[in-house]
Amino acid sequence: MRMTGAEAAVAALEAQGICTIFGIPGGHSVPLYDALARHRRIRHVLGRHEQGLAFMADGYSRASGEIGVVTTTSGPGVANLAGALGGATTDTSAVLVISSAVRSDFIGRNRGVLHDLNQTLDLMRAVCGPVCRCSAVEQIPGAIRDLVFELRCRRPRAAYCEIPADILRAEGDVEVPPAVRRERVQPDPQATRRAVRLLTEARRPVIWTGTGAVWSDAAEDVDALARALGAIVVTSSLGRGLLPADHPHVVLREGLCANAVDDLIGQADVVLAVGTMFKGEDTNNWTLKPGEKLIHIDIDPEEIGRSYPAEVGIVADARAALAAIRRGLPKRQPADPAWVRKGKEAQDAFLERRRRQGPTEMRAVDILRSRVPRDAILVFDRCNLGYWAWVAMPTYAPRTFHYPMGYGGLGGALPQAIGAKLACPDRTVLCVIGDGGFQFTATELAVAVQEKTPFTIVLCNNGKYGAIEANMRKNYGHADLGCELMNPDFLKFASAYGVPAVRVDTLDGFAAALERGLKADDLNLIELTVDLCDPPW
Repeated sequence: MRMTGAEAAVAALEAQGICTIFGIPGGHSVPLYDALARHRRIRHVLGRHEQGLAFMADGYSRASGEIGVVTTTSGPGVANLAGALGGATTDTSAVLVISSAVRSDFIGRNRGVLHDLNQTLDLMRAVCGPVCRCSAVEQIPGAIRDLVFELRCRRPRAAYCEIPADILRAEGDVEVPPAVRRERVQPDPQATRRAVRLLTEARRPVIWTGTGAVWSDAAEDVDALARALGAIVVTSSLGRGLLPADHPHVVLREGLCANAVDDLIGQADVVLAVGTMFKGEDTNNWTLKPGEKLIHIDIDPEEIGRSYPAEVGIVADARAALAAIRRGLPKRQPADPAWVRKGKEAQDAFLERRRRQGPTEMRAVDILRSRVPRDAILVFDRCNLGYWAWVAMPTYAPRTFHYPMGYGGLGGALPQAIGAKLACPDRTVLCVIGDGGFQFTATELAVAVQEKTPFTIVLCNNGKYGAIEANMRKNYGHADLGCELMNPDFLKFASAYGVPAVRVDTLDGFAAALERGLKADDLNLIELTVDLCDPPW
């Protein structure tokens, strides 16, 4: 078919099953908006800042397992995406950017044309996986298809497609490829046999699952292997919920503080790691010892051996590799049940220690967990209550615990919750964010109102960047600069957008307000002013 570059981009997205796009129009991307307006099969969500846009697409992807798509204009529009895209890449979330660029003959010449960013691809390579630029209309559908393939069939992360303004307006003869169907990378049979031999002999096995196991929908295989082996199952922070926290083999652990669970992992004779990067904040900055022998499954070959040497490395889709291992595993007596009991006892010991260290904070976590459904989507920012939930909150379903890990940027929770609610409108969504982080993206509250997304925001207000203050006092003995915040009246701020809001200064009040907010089926905000300390690390 003959169409413009903008029409080709929209047609390619439609063919790949994309139904929602987060965007802000700009001078160079207007042709895309003309095409979107005429097709109307893709829902457009208008943001207020490009960083918020990327966070929304990230939240959409984390909650649904689908690709979140962003469109923005050249120059500052693209640059504003970078912080959030870095988080999507490090946390294994599938976000695709379709951006305009200056006219083809200006790219890389740095002549100061409007929205010129010299070589935008160089900026995007730092925060994305695959990146590309289309130099002809005919290239656009294939380029988008290739990026979708990378996100659906390889490791999810941010991806970037740049289309110069003149190519968006130009016409060409275009063939739109069909939708990419998920194909699972199969494991090497020899590596699988080696893994089976180790697992057959294991008497103290541990299965460590990460986001790769979640993306691969590998819960059934992990459950079956855990029962067959008698294995303890632990997860990375963002892998929580693959199996419910009350599963007989699941042991909750925290990643940034050594504890009895870590000691037990070190005693394992075989650790089967599935789809995990072994991030610093999951391994107490790599002081954790992953057992005597490590089997590492990951779809990204660069992850095998990056942080820990593997006895067996298997580059494959998590579910495909686990299925092959299950087929090859002979019937065997599971490990002594005392092994899993030790894991549960170690979990209880570290949780009890945390309750002694932070009784008020742990009660706040208990209030959250007891008031929301097991399958509710909980989106946390880095804030005092978010830290405690990261440390100690049980999770019961996949894709329901969201937290900024490797990149660790502030302010993502509010727009991520908007994206999550748009992706999963029938699920309860709760956003927990601090007063400092909220002010990074607070104007995206307008998007939640405009799109009629009902969820509850818990805004933890202690009037400061608490984690920074604690760090400075611990390491330097004072915190005189850069910690105290002069905050607005958050209730008036919410009221300006027509959002019901309430301030609570006790945990009993918090529990009551949270119950009311969750039952309201409307966008609402709870300002929590209880003084919560950060966890001692």
